[in-house]
Amino acid sequence: MRPIPLLMSLGLLAACTAPNTGPGFPNRCGPEFGVMIGRNIGEFTLPRGLPYRIAQPGAQLTEDHNPDRLNIFVDDKGWIQKVECW
Repeated sequence: MRPIPLLMSLGLLAACTAPNTGPGFPNRCGPEFGVMIGRNIGEFTLPRGLPYRIAQPGAQLTEDHNPDRLNIFVDDKGWIQKVECW
């Protein structure tokens, strides 16, 4: 009967894990970030050192070109509509 409390405690620890960082997200912008589309921005923790910006509806974006920057376009509730590198 001892395995049951152990399994229960492991289940509780699993519920306390950090938000999804994605399937091996790199520290550079690339097609791997496409898996974010259709999900909420709150589900993700982006890698340190990755330049990014989150664009909400109606936001004014600068036109400076940075191919290493991940641009995440969300709707008014934080659902990701599009991701691009520029």
